[in-house]
Amino acid sequence: MKVGARILKTGIAVTITMFICSLLKFEPAFFGAVSAVINMQPSIFLSIKTAKEQILVHILGVGAGLAMGYLLGGNPLSMGLITILIISVYIKLNLQEGITMGIVAAVFVLGSGSEQFLPHALSRTAVIFTGLSVAMLVNVFLWPPRHRERFKEKLKDSNLATVRYFCRAVQEFVRLENGDPDLQLPQREMVHALNEQTRELAEMLRREGELLTSGTTGQGEWLTGAERFLAYNESLARKADRIYDILPSRLDRRLRSGAPPFSDEFKAILVILERGCLTVTRINGKLRSVILEGVPAAPEAIREDYWEELTKAIEQWQPKLTGSFYLHALMEVSVTANEIKWASREAKKLLTDAGGK
Repeated sequence: MKVGARILKTGIAVTITMFICSLLKFEPAFFGAVSAVINMQPSIFLSIKTAKEQILVHILGVGAGLAMGYLLGGNPLSMGLITILIISVYIKLNLQEGITMGIVAAVFVLGSGSEQFLPHALSRTAVIFTGLSVAMLVNVFLWPPRHRERFKEKLKDSNLATVRYFCRAVQEFVRLENGDPDLQLPQREMVHALNEQTRELAEMLRREGELLTSGTTGQGEWLTGAERFLAYNESLARKADRIYDILPSRLDRRLRSGAPPFSDEFKAILVILERGCLTVTRINGKLRSVILEGVPAAPEAIREDYWEELTKAIEQWQPKLTGSFYLHALMEVSVTANEIKWASREAKKLLTDAGGK
């Protein structure tokens, strides 16, 4: 079993909390341990957010317990009523995750004698605040979360997987004749999941401002550029989906028409389309080097040579077009070519922007 930094930090926070509570005679100390565990979140931002929620949950719970205790006393009826009240209020305030802790806080106060309501409330407050304070300090100063490195690694993985997925879609289009296409459904799910995970890390970085406060100039601009690269990955994955989506209907149309052989002119078009992915793969390799590793790379101009060659090939094929069968083929080629064109040009624009900083 792998023991990560967060697990170790949680154990350390619990140990320190229990020691402080024992030293200062705060009771019951296990509430502080629970608070420390809850507040040991995977990011500093989430720790602060959770701490704020815990404080609100605790104040409401203890306050409601004190009010009910002084109004009706500590008895089963008041405990039942406070449970109903807390559940209703917490749901109204969207604090569902704190319902249990709120009920425990209120019942803990009501479970003491009337002369002990306030001392017990103050004692439990001290315990809770000790736990969440220790957890926050441990999370900040002991092995702070390295979201920047995780984000860079995940962004690299997502780009590699997305480019492979896109080029595989183009290859399936090019090589499709009469057999069932491989729609790469597991790879599709993996690529979209990778992009979602990378987006979550990017949002975490943006919220916490780790890059903006790291003391290195230009880090905020770096994150903006990296987020543009991520948006490119997400769009490229959707464009690959569109290419895959036309394959079943294309195969069905071919089979219903007797699966005619490809003409030499159409084969030439397919070769050009497949070659377009070489450019996409190459430019993305340079993008990863520039954005993720800081390796300088010369920008590449957006040229029309490739598209002029494709246009000439289509013009040579067009005189052979007759009927809706070939019209559909032309539309499918146009869709695929347009996706390749976007992938290549957008990558070159990103490279120019990244290399110019």
